[in-house]
Amino acid sequence: MKSEVTPHRIRDSALMFVLLLAVSFAFYGISLDNSFWHPEDFLVLNSAQSFANDASGIFGKDSMSRFQPLPLALFVMEYRAFGLEPAGWYATNLVLHAINAWLVFWLVSAFGIDRRVGILAALLFAMGVGSYGKAVLFIAGAENLLTTTLYLLILNLYIRNDLYGAGRIVSVRYLLVLLLFLAVSFARPTAFALLLGLIAYKVFFRSERGKRRRVFDAQLLILVVGAVAFWVARKSWGMTELALESAGRNPWDFTVNFLNNMLDYLVHMFFPMHMSKLAEASNPVVQFFYAATPVLRFLLGWGVISYGLFGFVFGNRPIRFFLAWTVISVLPYCVVQFPEDWLNIRYLYQVSIGFVFVLASGTVYSTDLLHRTRWQRWLPLIVPLFFILMSAYITLKLDTKYERDARSPEARTQLERLREQA
Repeated sequence: MKSEVTPHRIRDSALMFVLLLAVSFAFYGISLDNSFWHPEDFLVLNSAQSFANDASGIFGKDSMSRFQPLPLALFVMEYRAFGLEPAGWYATNLVLHAINAWLVFWLVSAFGIDRRVGILAALLFAMGVGSYGKAVLFIAGAENLLTTTLYLLILNLYIRNDLYGAGRIVSVRYLLVLLLFLAVSFARPTAFALLLGLIAYKVFFRSERGKRRRVFDAQLLILVVGAVAFWVARKSWGMTELALESAGRNPWDFTVNFLNNMLDYLVHMFFPMHMSKLAEASNPVVQFFYAATPVLRFLLGWGVISYGLFGFVFGNRPIRFFLAWTVISVLPYCVVQFPEDWLNIRYLYQVSIGFVFVLASGTVYSTDLLHRTRWQRWLPLIVPLFFILMSAYITLKLDTKYERDARSPEARTQLERLREQA
């Protein structure tokens, strides 16, 4: 396959980024007047404040209660730029989110798919479909946003080097992959989910690579060895990791809880309701759906399983890859015991990449199938419009709640303490 980099494509890509940046700020701009509210926000601010004058300590074993120097470096830069003014912190989140939306567009384009699918998928991602904005609406969420940026850059560069660069190890794209992979290792304890995503790509796109049909070729093995080596090094050096309780005390309990968690997280992309005071105090329509949650989850669960199996068996290669990515990227969040981190939709940020692609593909190709009809061809657009409206509603409700949380005595006390220390 040949890659065509032309002035026309560069201009279109730049315009697409401007559009996604505008959509991100239009959709989440209501957060710019919020203050700090989340407990993790104050952990971030305390850590950034302590390293503002001397950032060398960010490589300590337990900086910010765990070893994650790359996100901490971002937080230190934000603190130096914005201090304790929250608007700049939230604006940084929105810029990172817009970059990620553009990288979703670029990833879809790498497979040579209809550009309408890439545009719609990127717009849906920018408007929080599947993740519903929770990762964007608190400043500590920049950690997840930054890691997603690195993941998407690696996926894009690796796939483009494989499809358009003959999979050469000695190339600018692959050198960037290695550097970004090292950066990811300083942002997450492991990058094994990313490796599984690359393996899924290798499996599903063997024919596109011509004679290079091996899955575990040299360029992938280098990354696998690097990930294992970095994981061993973290353990040997005693790096502090985030303490989480396992999903089960024995193999059987762990397996059952793991599978339940996975299915529930996937269902939450369609129906992001769980035990919530926000839903209980909402309008009658929301309360009705909240009361029907057990039935709706059961039906959606079977729908997710059925569609997933159907997509893997009969779908094209991009559909299979993005379905696999959806499952793979949710794996790290399925190992936690209920209820400590139970079904937190902020964890769906990376997972939603596959969801918006599948949704965009179904919409675009359904409208094409109905192209001979007059108004019926536009009916498939109702589905993404429904998810956009649901995302907007959830964002408004979350923003109202977070503004209230920021006015709480606890949040004000912590902010005053930070100002005194500044």
